[in-house]
Amino acid sequence: RRAPRGDPPPPSAGRPRVPLPRLLVCKPWRSRLTGPAFSRLYREFHRAPPLLGFFENDETVFCWFAPLTPTSPFLPVHPSQSDLFTLDARHGLVLLTALGADGEPLCLIVWDPIFHRQWLLPLPEFVDYPTVPDCAAAVLCAADGCDHIDCHGNPFRVVYVGTDEDGVAQACVYSSEDRSWSPVTSCEHTDLPLLVISSRPNALVGDAVYFLCHQETFILQYDLFNQELSMIYWPPLPKCKCGEYIVMPTEDGVLGCATLKESKLELWSMEAGTDGAVKWAIRRVVELENLLPSPPRYAISCANGVDVFFVRTDLGTFTVELNSGRVKKIKLGV
Repeated sequence: RRAPRGDPPPPSAGRPRVPLPRLLVCKPWRSRLTGPAFSRLYREFHRAPPLLGFFENDETVFCWFAPLTPTSPFLPVHPSQSDLFTLDARHGLVLLTALGADGEPLCLIVWDPIFHRQWLLPLPEFVDYPTVPDCAAAVLCAADGCDHIDCHGNPFRVVYVGTDEDGVAQACVYSSEDRSWSPVTSCEHTDLPLLVISSRPNALVGDAVYFLCHQETFILQYDLFNQELSMIYWPPLPKCKCGEYIVMPTEDGVLGCATLKESKLELWSMEAGTDGAVKWAIRRVVELENLLPSPPRYAISCANGVDVFFVRTDLGTFTVELNSGRVKKIKLGV
């Protein structure tokens, strides 16, 4: 019997029971899937956010986005012809700096890639290029009591740190609510040399942001609550280049770090000793030799909350999922 006009064809082994194209154009489903409630329910159910890709800074093309899914957002549009350099990404926001023809920083850009919004921020007053050539920054949600499941539309803060020509580390915080920078706080130490701040990924742990330094003896800690800048000495890790260190929060909510020793990825965590002194303990060692097709050169970064590391090899960049052991090569391009 011929089916009445308008009825869907009978299901078969090769055809889904619910026609996907009809779902895509169905207004009630479309409004439900694109509404703000769906994003929150999805995140509450899965907990770990989906990993869409990562930003990397290249010497030739500067900032570009490497997608890990078939769809990827575009880079933000800046009115000038300056280059963009990625500083940080967190809570649904990406922090970039616009560079002039001579490499001098022009301004900061906070970008929401999901809702295609961006904010241009002036640089802190203590930034005097090329007197303060080394700097790092972090972006984070500033909403009180936010669980960071769906931070879109919330106020944000930007923590900016740098060193002056005398080796004094300085920091201040930008508030999107006040639209201004806080007073500058500084940290002076005899072991703090010039050009110490590294632009490698930082770590947000509790009410503090931790920044890597080029030297292998200490890291900088900025206390968001007390607005204080201080130094923490590194654990007795194996001697290696700064590019092989990563600071990150652990599952227990304390400061951790990862270092690549030959083909082994060592994960450390900071603990309080019986005498009150800070000590570091190794909590996990992952052998990468049997996971990667080529020996690892260095660890680029990690995706917090999903235990995914980005590792560079002679054959390209790979993602390594520590829990499952799955490895995937990233297709790079601009």
